[in-house]
Amino acid sequence: MKLTRRTFLQVAGATGATFSLADKTMAFRLLKPAVEVGNPLDAYPDRTWESVYRDQYRYDRSFTYTCSPNDTHACRVRAFVRNEVIMRVEQNYDHQNYSDLYGNKATRNWNPRMCLKGFTFHRRVYGPYRLRYPLIRKGWKQWADDGFPELTPENKTKYMFDARGQDELLKASWDDAWTYAAKGIIHITKKYSGEEGAKKLIEQGYPKEMVDAMKGAGTRTFKGRGGMGLLGVIGKYGMYRFNNTLALVDSHNRGLGPDKALGGRNWSNYTWHGDQAPGHPFVHGLQTSDVDMNDIRFSKLVIQTGKNLIENKMPEAHWLTEVMERGGKLVVITPEYSPSSQKADYWIPIRCNTDTALFLGLTRILMDEKLYDADYVKKFTDFPLLVRTDTLKRLQAKDIFPDYKLEDISQGPSFKMHGLHDDQRETIGDFVVWDAKTNGPSPITRDDVGDKLTAKGIDPVLDGTFKVKTVDGKEIEVMPLFEMYKIHLKDYDIDTVVEITNSPRELIERLAHDIATIKPVAIHYGEGINHWFHATLFNRSTYLPLMLTGNIGYKGSGSHTWSGNYKAGNFQASKWSGPGFYGWVAEDVFNPNLDPYAPATDLKVRGRAYDEEVAYWNHNDRPLIVNTPKYGRKCFTGKTHMPTPTKVMWFTNVNLVNNAKHVYQMLKNVNPNIEQIMSTDIEVTGSIEYADFAFPANSWAEFETHEITSSCSNPFVQIWKGGIRPVNDSRDDVMILAGMAAKLGDLLRDMRFRDYWKFALEGRPEVYIQRLLDGSTTLKGYTFDAIVNGKYGEPGVALLLYRTYPRQPFWEQVHESLPFYTPTGRLQAYNDESEIIEYGENFIVHREGPEATPYLPNVIASTNPYIRPDDYGIPESAEHWDERTVRNIKKSWAEVKQTKNFLWEKGYKFYCVTPKSRHTVHSQWAVTDWNFIWNNNFGDPYRMDKRMPGVGEHQIHINPQAAMDMGINDGDYVYVDANPADRPYEGWKPSDPFYKVARLMLRCKYNPAYPYGVTMMKHSAWISTERSVKAHESRPDGRALSADTGYQSSFRYGSQQSITRDWSMPMHQLDSLFHKSKTSMKFIFGYEADNHGINTTPKETLVKITKAEDGGIGGKGLWDPAKTGYTAGNENDFMRRYLSGELIKIEKA
Repeated sequence: MKLTRRTFLQVAGATGATFSLADKTMAFRLLKPAVEVGNPLDAYPDRTWESVYRDQYRYDRSFTYTCSPNDTHACRVRAFVRNEVIMRVEQNYDHQNYSDLYGNKATRNWNPRMCLKGFTFHRRVYGPYRLRYPLIRKGWKQWADDGFPELTPENKTKYMFDARGQDELLKASWDDAWTYAAKGIIHITKKYSGEEGAKKLIEQGYPKEMVDAMKGAGTRTFKGRGGMGLLGVIGKYGMYRFNNTLALVDSHNRGLGPDKALGGRNWSNYTWHGDQAPGHPFVHGLQTSDVDMNDIRFSKLVIQTGKNLIENKMPEAHWLTEVMERGGKLVVITPEYSPSSQKADYWIPIRCNTDTALFLGLTRILMDEKLYDADYVKKFTDFPLLVRTDTLKRLQAKDIFPDYKLEDISQGPSFKMHGLHDDQRETIGDFVVWDAKTNGPSPITRDDVGDKLTAKGIDPVLDGTFKVKTVDGKEIEVMPLFEMYKIHLKDYDIDTVVEITNSPRELIERLAHDIATIKPVAIHYGEGINHWFHATLFNRSTYLPLMLTGNIGYKGSGSHTWSGNYKAGNFQASKWSGPGFYGWVAEDVFNPNLDPYAPATDLKVRGRAYDEEVAYWNHNDRPLIVNTPKYGRKCFTGKTHMPTPTKVMWFTNVNLVNNAKHVYQMLKNVNPNIEQIMSTDIEVTGSIEYADFAFPANSWAEFETHEITSSCSNPFVQIWKGGIRPVNDSRDDVMILAGMAAKLGDLLRDMRFRDYWKFALEGRPEVYIQRLLDGSTTLKGYTFDAIVNGKYGEPGVALLLYRTYPRQPFWEQVHESLPFYTPTGRLQAYNDESEIIEYGENFIVHREGPEATPYLPNVIASTNPYIRPDDYGIPESAEHWDERTVRNIKKSWAEVKQTKNFLWEKGYKFYCVTPKSRHTVHSQWAVTDWNFIWNNNFGDPYRMDKRMPGVGEHQIHINPQAAMDMGINDGDYVYVDANPADRPYEGWKPSDPFYKVARLMLRCKYNPAYPYGVTMMKHSAWISTERSVKAHESRPDGRALSADTGYQSSFRYGSQQSITRDWSMPMHQLDSLFHKSKTSMKFIFGYEADNHGINTTPKETLVKITKAEDGGIGGKGLWDPAKTGYTAGNENDFMRRYLSGELIKIEKA
């Protein structure tokens, strides 16, 4: 008998026996060899079969390239080639050789770096879903051939703008594709230019604010997105250079010169994905705080909250395990018992969307028990700054000191290093503390931090209430913020926090004391938190205990987020280095430098394109405007954020439509108003199913010219090109953009288009790469040739020039007494911008979500008298999503818990969290065969159940008891529905054929790791389309494989995005927020893409789940594995005893 684990369990379960390896008979059988050979020299088995396995690893040559999806890692991998075909891809053990200009080197500890996605990438390169040649939608081509007639409702139907998903995509040559697309760009941008264009848009129903933001330029209706541009700075971020190019089109359209011509709109990346930690700029002024992943090994206490580093940082997860090896402690805070929870010293379960309350509770314990570092608090935080209790604004020095003049700090770091301007300084002003030495108010500047505060001889008090007279003679009350927080935190005693969060009291207290007594402490989170509506408050809350205990600015410390490879700031501009990133994307199109050897400082930079959040397109292509009972029509979108009407979309390296929240609303009710949609990708995606043009791009392994990338999680800059010829009629990303620009120039008879893309058109993008290196603070001194020739290690790599290795944010602030990038120059626990006070978020406070809550949507849980929100007269009974978005009602927790969410009352009682999958990166690899099989519990290469859309299918995880209570068995198909007022799209009817496409049906999987009311779907699978549903219902094999395009859906019907929608968070649309620019040493107020803008929030939903079909093959009976007794939630008696450890008997000697 050959005993396997499976056989052991089956036999044991069938007999009900308890096995013990003390059974001598079985023990001897286990030791018996499979083959007995007396004399190996006489009768050794034939081994020629082994050559088959040896031969499969034979190769002719190898090359390295960067695996560069949006997973933050950018692993350098090695491909092995035989007969000019990649046979396999492996990790490249070379990090110990990476070095910088000064001889610093990385270490072997970075090895190895690659995950299973990199391992299967060549299956995408040669796979069946590649986009093989350019495509043009038949109806769009006919519209162009007919002379672009006005798109009346009748013509939208005639040319199938309202049914793109049912139209035919025609094969085209590159020249034809560029020609048609360029003609469309010229026609559409000209049509919407000037007063006539504005009139057309107003007549189409666009708000005046949007039309005014165009400034007369029809090119402002062009929206271009280079999908997470850092993944390929030349080819992907090149889209923003193309948007700048459109200023030349505008000059032709309106007859303008260089002084007034405008380009297109640069659609965001990081914020659109919902991946930014939107609260970070409020606290420290930077776009994001993160570290090189090897910094984690210096932490002694790592807190993961809503983060799963073990599963989702696969190439870097070993840094976390090294914390354990080095004697550190791991804590995990999540609703579910996650893979990271299994590795933790303790796991704190929590109700979804209540993490802010937990961190406020921790902060109260630290303050009540005086477990804080007063010296750090005074030197580096805003807790000592005085706040007026009348206006809730920080006390300004000019308020109380007659004839006060701002202190001259023009030679200090704010001006000299950080790029502060005089007008910004005037707006910010100087601040006031209460000095213990003089027992009176003292003015301080934003430069007075750290040792510089000490040098002034000022000792700020943290406690107390004081009276001061303003310059106009009025007596007012002021308090240090620290004192105000003591009042604020009365609402967050341990009993209340336990009630709000459902977290165990003893573990909350234990964590507070661990934070107080262990150093350094680091908190890590990502999309698990950032995808909630009130992520801003949560992000801010994580800093409170760290600010109190001095855990920011030291190795192994800080509050960091992990989602998306966003960090264009690695190519940082400054006065001394040059334009950095801007030298590529914003070189002046009217004055390009055509000298290939020109230094970066000689480049003329003028950005004529303007950033925009994709989220406004996702909000029915509108800003956030609400008709309020108190004020009437009110626009909550700041002027710096204001979108313009969308008429042309072009996106590259991103499955933008597929990944859009509320996707079926976009397809049904928004995109029919868009006149040209273009997608550049390597595969036929859901976005291409609904596009007018598709341009096939080369994969990373096929690049014919050089590309450059870096990462937010490691210190490596990487340059590479491919090592195999393109498999299809595809082009490098930059060549597609340059080709389009050249075609525009040909049609307009203007050579300036070709000049602007000169070095790309010549096949020499390395000229632009050299300018990037030369113009960036982190790379100046490197040359392209030296890097690609291996001077700094593996050819194509070098270390970015950081002040510290590992990179540690705010090391300079704490060790060199430099100001943070906030108005105060300090870490901020308080924001006194007028809009923030109006929204009730001047203090960090717990709010319930606008949808995902059992209580009153968006309610503020506080009795703090210094939180004074405006509710705009919107009643508690209001149900519209925009009213819930902006309504600010404040209640005590005792009052909150008596309220009800109208959706909860209607049976929508399940949260649905949407984490990243370890088998995909956003939607990349979603249907790659091996990954599609691995990515779910139903993967089957034979597809024995023909209902499966492919070799795998998407699934929703649910607590077994919750499913059983609804009559749902493990493996059943279920419908998942959200608010029927707007999902899956507004205006749906059961009789609408599109509703069948859009309503989500998928497999249900029992998972006891999730609490009763929480479900989980991994995000960004490939959506159902009209074509895929038609194929599923008509093909004999049942595959959801679109005819003609070859698109493969992950679903039979609907998608994850059937239950999501956009939420236009008002706190993300401020004009007043002062913070650092992401890619330059300068400050800005208000909007900047991927820095301060709408962060999308797909988790903000409640769902109802109903059974659709049995899970058994062909829809009959139970799903077979659920019958075995060995699956989660279906355990038989033997399995229960096995799990409880009852099958092993320990005998004492």
